[in-house]
Amino acid sequence: MELSDWFKGFEKGISCLSPEQLASFFSECGKNCVNCGTLQIYQKLYEKVNGDLDTFFQEADKLPGVRSKIIEEGSVYHLYFMECTCMLHRQGYVSTPLLCECSRQSILYVLHSLWKDKTFQVTISESILRGAQHCKMQIEITNNGNS
Repeated sequence: MELSDWFKGFEKGISCLSPEQLASFFSECGKNCVNCGTLQIYQKLYEKVNGDLDTFFQEADKLPGVRSKIIEEGSVYHLYFMECTCMLHRQGYVSTPLLCECSRQSILYVLHSLWKDKTFQVTISESILRGAQHCKMQIEITNNGNS
């Protein structure tokens, strides 16, 4: 059996999950993925801007393959990824748009790791696996915490 054949079953299996189950499943995958290097990039950026959200997203716009836009200062941002960086997709194993939940969960994990006192909502607006030119995530701060 080829590894690609196994992933066909994986895609069928995740298509049977509810949105809550998908979020729970991909939460662990997303954490694992960003802990392999991406989180450190965002931690350095966070430290550079002293935790200022608007400046953080202004600086994130300068990262390779990433674009960002401030929609509403202090509360709504768009984060764009110009290509799919998921190795499962890049190596041809998985092509279902359900995989994008992993990216959504990884962004939530990064945000909660950096701003522990804030609550975020991340929405997938567009994705490459859904046929878009890029991935676009809308990030909203739903609770500004103590600061």
